[in-house]
Amino acid sequence: RGPLRPAADFQLQLQQRYGQQASTLLPFYPASNDAEAANSQYRLARDLSFGLPAYAWATAQSQLLHQPAYVYRFARKVPATGEYVQYGAFHTGEVPYVFGTLRAVNRPWEPGDYDLMHTMMAYWSNFVRTGNPNGPDLPAWPAYQSASPQVMLLDLHPSARPLPDQSELDFLRALPGN
Repeated sequence: RGPLRPAADFQLQLQQRYGQQASTLLPFYPASNDAEAANSQYRLARDLSFGLPAYAWATAQSQLLHQPAYVYRFARKVPATGEYVQYGAFHTGEVPYVFGTLRAVNRPWEPGDYDLMHTMMAYWSNFVRTGNPNGPDLPAWPAYQSASPQVMLLDLHPSARPLPDQSELDFLRALPGN
């Protein structure tokens, strides 16, 4: 977290935080040059802040509580101009889709964004009503199963997919302190 660091500083930061485990982390989050380190820092921050907690929660929900959990990854690179192009699919980017407020946000929306908005509104409404996001004319959203985790990838063409970055998340989950 914090500002991006050059590759050498990122490697040192990993060493300070993870000790001997740092060298086993680098294959998942490589840092052989500054550009690679920058990408790894974004991915590691994403996985620690969002991926790992969601993964742990969904696993606990399905294994311990025996209740269905429905996990998604919002993958739509929100249309943008200027400096905002760099953000791609970002935290809270899904909010205007869920609440049907795309027109209230000044973005160069495409027709597919409105289709995604209607799909997401239907999923969330169904979940609120029934505890299950699925409904007529919607792509099937499987309940999360820890043995073979699937998530709904919410993009212009929503579909269920294997849990992205599962190897990284499994590795992080096994590290002491995570």
